[in-house]
Amino acid sequence: MPSLSGATKIINKKNMNELSDMPTLIYFWAMSCSQCEQSIEKLNIIGNIFSDKLNIQAIHMPREELDFTSELVRRKVKQLGINYPIHLDNELIISDRFGNKIVPAYYLFDQQQKLRFYHAGALATKSLQGKIERII
Repeated sequence: MPSLSGATKIINKKNMNELSDMPTLIYFWAMSCSQCEQSIEKLNIIGNIFSDKLNIQAIHMPREELDFTSELVRRKVKQLGINYPIHLDNELIISDRFGNKIVPAYYLFDQQQKLRFYHAGALATKSLQGKIERII
């Protein structure tokens, strides 16, 4: 799994878990992405189902000028009820490291930090839940 270092800021940092002791779901999104907002609702459900078995880390990948404003992102995070860490990737360091150009995007890594699943675009909650259950 590529490093998550390089964020300009981390929101919900207090909820960060050790990345190596459980499967990790990396979720790329942008505040300006309407499809991402629907995906986050599903991701919150996944987070509740697997709260003690899955580490979720979100990467906010700006697409428009307003996406670079950390206070607006912070308000959106609160509005959407996101409690997992949000890495603000305003310089696209993390996005480039993953080679990610699309939001929403999902990267699921197992306990050994090996990529087990990747998907870009909308994804059904049940489909993602099934992928997670297979590696847990």
